[in-house]
Amino acid sequence: MRPIPPVLAPQLLRRLPRRQQEVLEAAAVLGERRGVSVYLVGGPVRDLIMGSPGADLDITVAGNAAPYAEALAASLGARVTIHPRFGTATLILQDGLRLDVATARREQYRHPAALPQVFPATIDEDLFRRDFTINAMAVRLTSGGGELLDPFGGLKDLRGGRLRGIHDESYRDDPTRILRGARYAARYRLHFSFRDRRRIESALAESVLQRLSGDRLFREVQLVLHEAAPEAVLKILEGLGVLRALDPALARDLRAVAQMRRVRQGWQHYRQLGVSPRPELWRVYLLILLRSVPARVRRRVGGRLGLKGPPLAALTGELRGLPLLQRQLEGRRLGASRLRHLLDRASPESRLLLWAGSGRVRRRVERYLTRLAFVKPALTGRDLKEFGFVPGPTYRRIMDMLLRGRLDGHLKSREEEIALVRQRFGRPH
Repeated sequence: MRPIPPVLAPQLLRRLPRRQQEVLEAAAVLGERRGVSVYLVGGPVRDLIMGSPGADLDITVAGNAAPYAEALAASLGARVTIHPRFGTATLILQDGLRLDVATARREQYRHPAALPQVFPATIDEDLFRRDFTINAMAVRLTSGGGELLDPFGGLKDLRGGRLRGIHDESYRDDPTRILRGARYAARYRLHFSFRDRRRIESALAESVLQRLSGDRLFREVQLVLHEAAPEAVLKILEGLGVLRALDPALARDLRAVAQMRRVRQGWQHYRQLGVSPRPELWRVYLLILLRSVPARVRRRVGGRLGLKGPPLAALTGELRGLPLLQRQLEGRRLGASRLRHLLDRASPESRLLLWAGSGRVRRRVERYLTRLAFVKPALTGRDLKEFGFVPGPTYRRIMDMLLRGRLDGHLKSREEEIALVRQRFGRPH
């Protein structure tokens, strides 16, 4: 184990909010009292070094995590959940702070892309099982401060802007590391080392991504699309040959990239409008990604990305309907009630995607989002009941009629609505 000068670790820990420092101090004292070594590990250490501490904490115990976590929860007044199968525990403190506690462990893979078998281990072995050097650092927690452990040169890699796996079999053991690495590279402006690019190329040649279950692969795709700039991640994945390995039709489309940027620029404004339900941004990105491939292969490509069953059918169906909806919105004559009807039926994601376009379509979607979506009749179902109408299909016909009248400007007051209802539907008793 090659330590960085001990003075660095206390400086790192002081970058944390005071509440987190107090929790780690309690964790260190308890570890010393019980005779076990306790470490802050992985992403939290990386983020501290980069000056952007996260909200949650991950600690690893050189021993059985369960009794340690229960004792720590009791001392902090926290709620604890033990996960015996994985040798982990989760503490939720009264102020909402989350602390994950794990037993130091090593992993063994029966074959490429398999889920690993885990065994208790030393902290050295625990760090060796991790994905990248930048995530294989730990701070040993002591009542006097701590010591930064960096056995694989993660700090040097961070400073040099490099992303390196721990060992030669890393990407074969767990192919999701390829997609995860692309996210890190885009987020932190890192580049894969030459050796890692060769490792990835070799793993892709063995079709390791195809060995992942659909659920695991789609989770990684979702994480890519949840990034602040997913088009940057996709660019890296394309350069690595990952998109081509998933499906040859997934060549990155520059128009799609530009549209992702426009969607993101309009996203905050869309949220402020108050239209419900709100679109899920990652799903809009997925629509853009699949919209860029030929329609005849979308189902196949969606399947290669891990989609299946009803979600895949819904997504491809939505994409089939978008061209028709766009043509209708481009039409010369489109009254307010017809515009409301068309966009009420569209998903929130389709509306945001169309709004990210230009010209007449964008103007009409914006008109819907800023005005038409909020128009409603003055009369309510309670009024109709008081008039003597029996709840049922008639309610819907009346309310639809009133809404059309309001949207198209034929009805301007409650009195005019009442008069129209009585004219068309009489005076029920």
